[in-house]
Amino acid sequence: MHPTNGRARDAGGKMGARILTLSLGSFAVGTGAYVVTGVLVDVAKDLSVSVATAGLLVTVFAGTSAVASPILVAATSGLSRKRLLVTVLMLFAIANALAAVVPTFSLLLLMRVVAALGAAVFTPVASAVAANLAPPQMRGRALSVRTAGSTIALFVGVPVGTVVGGYYGWRTSFVLVAALAIVAAIGVISLLPATETPAGRGSLRHLSVAKSTSVLGVLGITTLVLMATFVVYTYVRPLIEGLTGFGVGEIGLMLALFGLAGIPGTLLGGYAADRWGYGISMVVVLAISSISLLLFSAIFASEAGSVVAILCTGTVLVVWSLSTFAHFPLQQYRLINVAPQEQSTVLSLNASAVQGGQALGAGLGALILHYGSLAGLGLGGASCALVALAVLANQTGIHRSPRTQRETN
Repeated sequence: MHPTNGRARDAGGKMGARILTLSLGSFAVGTGAYVVTGVLVDVAKDLSVSVATAGLLVTVFAGTSAVASPILVAATSGLSRKRLLVTVLMLFAIANALAAVVPTFSLLLLMRVVAALGAAVFTPVASAVAANLAPPQMRGRALSVRTAGSTIALFVGVPVGTVVGGYYGWRTSFVLVAALAIVAAIGVISLLPATETPAGRGSLRHLSVAKSTSVLGVLGITTLVLMATFVVYTYVRPLIEGLTGFGVGEIGLMLALFGLAGIPGTLLGGYAADRWGYGISMVVVLAISSISLLLFSAIFASEAGSVVAILCTGTVLVVWSLSTFAHFPLQQYRLINVAPQEQSTVLSLNASAVQGGQALGAGLGALILHYGSLAGLGLGGASCALVALAVLANQTGIHRSPRTQRETN
């Protein structure tokens, strides 16, 4: 064996293990962020609030992250990446442990705010570290592996949390999240190198990158895509119940199907970024998302619980998942190319756009339920996705030369 080849394999193995560690952290944070969607009904019943009010647990978490992410990431930009990641994971774990024992809905909301502060820092910093660990030609795939942790959270964490919460109480779901965050923190301590330290001190001046029209265009698309997603996903349990007539166990399996399909979707998004570039890949992703969301409303024309309704719901969930999760690495890839010197900051702004889109989507979904019905959720989500497609068409420079378009798109 040639010694150079051996060293290259060792280096590649270490890089892969470190990126997988960041993916594990993303799994913990993603589970904590989304698990509440599966227990909204139980929380509402136990704490004597409406399901729409319980939806504030999603809105407040997302809104807090949206506001806090760019500020906290810029302010902590001079700290060791490893120490910072461990600290925010432990904060996330403590907040979820306390969420499991609080007696009132107001205190539960407060714990969601604290947990959101940890998530607001972890996600963009982990993405920047993953991107820097990989060579440029594999950056999209490295980002997709990091993002896959959040996807797997939907495949394993959220369905398990839904089933556990359904059978053992919603508080057990938050205990599960706290345990996952502690395991992730141990993984970061063990595997991430201590040399991952940024240059210079933290400064809010890094936020000036937000003035770039290119950055703002990408962030606008992220916000609209997440709005489209969370109009439906926040209320996905009652939506699936209305379409299929399923109980807790079957709904958990449907959510697992959604998350499972998201894994190849995430990896496909990273591969597409490296292979075909940003523009054409995002056009395809948004077109598929629009059609999928619209079909959720169309399925209500079938008899609830019929074989046709069940098969159509499962198929649409899979296609919707593929397109939804492909968008995450594509957006991160685009932002890193637009602002390579401000990776952590632009990724924090993207995380803010993600959370802002989630909050707006959850709020729009609540309005649709208040003034309409479950059948309107898909139409509302599809409308947001179509607006995102229009913004993308305006932002993507299809008139450029193929070489220039590949480099910038």
